[in-house]
Amino acid sequence: MHLNEWIKVNAPVDRGISRIVSALSEFPELETIESCEGDNNPWVCFRYGSYWDNPWHDLAEFVFGYLSAKLYAIVGDDVNISIHATPSGNIFGELSIRPGATDRAIEAISALAKVYNDSIR
Repeated sequence: MHLNEWIKVNAPVDRGISRIVSALSEFPELETIESCEGDNNPWVCFRYGSYWDNPWHDLAEFVFGYLSAKLYAIVGDDVNISIHATPSGNIFGELSIRPGATDRAIEAISALAKVYNDSIR
C-alpha cells in the first residue's frame, strides 16, 4: 500500500457552485466528490479524513463534532448537512444550501475553516 498525502487538485465544477467547493476545500482533509449548482439549490458531496481506512469515523466526527453545529449557529437552517451510506458501502457527507443563502454560507464556511485550521496547527 502506498502512503497518501492531501493535495488540492484543479477540477471543473458548475460555475454556480465553484465558490462553495473552494470554501469547503479550505478544510485540509475534505475531498469534494460531486457537486451541482442545481436550480438555485446548490449541493456538494464530500468525504473527509482517512475514508479508505475507516470510511465513516473521520467524516462523522468532522460533520457532527465540528461543522454542522458551528455552521448552524451562524447561518441557521439555510444550510443542511447530512451523512449518507449507499448500498454499495460508500459513505459521504452532503451539504446543501437554500436559495439566496449562498454568499452567507460561503463566508461562514471559510471563517470556520480558518478557525479549524488554526486549531490543528
